Amino acid sequence: MTPTFLDPENMRAFERDGYVVVPGLFADSVATLRAIYQDMVDHIPASDPYYQCPMTGTNFLGDRNLRRRITAGVFDEIARGLGSVLAEYRFVGAGFRVKQTGPDSILSLHQDPTMLDEEREWSINIIVPLIDVTADNGALKVVPGSHRYLPAVRSMNLNDRVDIDQSRIDDEIAEQVDVLPMKAGDAVFYFNALLHGSGPNVTDQHRPFVLGTIMSKDSSMVLYLRKTERPGVIERYAVPDNFFMELEDFDRDFKLQPKNGRRLDDVPDVHILTRAELLSVIRRSGRD
Repeated sequence: MTPTFLDPENMRAFERDGYVVVPGLFADSVATLRAIYQDMVDHIPASDPYYQCPMTGTNFLGDRNLRRRITAGVFDEIARGLGSVLAEYRFVGAGFRVKQTGPDSILSLHQDPTMLDEEREWSINIIVPLIDVTADNGALKVVPGSHRYLPAVRSMNLNDRVDIDQSRIDDEIAEQVDVLPMKAGDAVFYFNALLHGSGPNVTDQHRPFVLGTIMSKDSSMVLYLRKTERPGVIERYAVPDNFFMELEDFDRDFKLQPKNGRRLDDVPDVHILTRAELLSVIRRSGRD
């Protein structure tokens, strides 16, 4: 299933490519969002886990009360603009992500974890940059159309799989990658299943942006976790919308069996690909 964009041109682009950029959608919100971001930074101690990751953000904050306050402000600001673009949706939440500086800030091409049954429902992310984004500070990279042919069941704990992120395939399919420069206040919507990443931030300025999740109207959030003792099986858990924001230690806990989730059932993992198979699928689909 796909979301319904009110603009027919956006709708066609999104169905074809798996993403669409809406210029200036949140231009009037940039000042407010920057103020919320600065409020967050002003309250983070130097020892906070937030500063330990090259791609960090609200989820990583050690102070959960600060997390809740900041995400509530971001949610309210972003929620106001979505109705002018989408119909029949559920806005799950939003917070800040920050690409810090240096070579370690690169984010290799990957798919985001599955959050629902993608054959019957849809989930997409929205990114809104707070400063202008270029190749120099690590603009978003996408492989158009990859949501249609890459794995539809993607677990949170992919450590035992030859997964896309660890395969480092960016350079080998460079001709199929689009780089998306954006202005502050632009918005890009993309499927969780879309192959995407970003280059390193080689400037001397951190790059903050809003990252939010939107789902089909009546969907509930579900997480998929591989069973280590049965690699071909993935467990499904129903979790609340604030699951990620309420983790005690995001970097440690997000791949673990959820303490505040309800186990649903097992599903077979039929999407394990070797690196060679993965490259073959992407290149063949690009030619097609």
